[in-house]
Amino acid sequence: KGWFIWQIPRCEGGSPTAIANKAVASNSTHVAIKIAERTFGFGFDKNGRDLVPAVADALRAQGIQVWGWHYIYGENPTGEANIAIQRCTQLKLDGYIIDAESEYKQPGKGAAARTFMSTLRAGLPNLTVALSSFRYPSFHPQLPWSAFLEKCELNMPQVYWEQSHNPDQQLARCVSEFANTSLVGVIRPVVPTGSAYGVSGWRATADDIRKFYAKALSLKLSAANLYSWDYATSAGNTDMWE
Repeated sequence: KGWFIWQIPRCEGGSPTAIANKAVASNSTHVAIKIAERTFGFGFDKNGRDLVPAVADALRAQGIQVWGWHYIYGENPTGEANIAIQRCTQLKLDGYIIDAESEYKQPGKGAAARTFMSTLRAGLPNLTVALSSFRYPSFHPQLPWSAFLEKCELNMPQVYWEQSHNPDQQLARCVSEFANTSLVGVIRPVVPTGSAYGVSGWRATADDIRKFYAKALSLKLSAANLYSWDYATSAGNTDMWE
């Protein structure tokens, strides 16, 4: 199981040692840190200092895999692929997660996805790559699922059960839809990411998270993630982390 980190300073005060120790104490096997947005690197402080390497080194020293995630828009797919290659190589990452959402539902984005994936794979031929996108492909047929998944090893759907508390049902439906080639073209092992946050007056509960993990186990999934470390360790929300 693993956690997504959005902003390092919001996690254990940004202390690499504290982050690594907390990951070990929670029995996490991997941590995914945001490393890029569009064509820009992400994870830098206001003085331009890269905060990711020290955290990555501390996690690796404890035997925890370090993955990077990157929100892409498809306006400059070659540029986005190049920053991904640069960050993954520089940070010696164990895996790379493509976060492609509503921007990739616009007309003509299939070509952008193919350009992005071809460039990415030319630069990172051996790295494990995952797609992180919507939980139900039936709701988002415009997204070029197969263009991404054909060059990915894993599918990491965002099973975010906002405004409800039935993560087990939503995860089962998600896994079922991603096993349907007529919806996504290419089938890859599912490693879902669940909700560990709140929005618009709603918040995931500790019981939700237990149900999410239990369903992932009953479906025999190889791993599961939660988003986000930042929120689930913040004041008043630590029940989600526990």
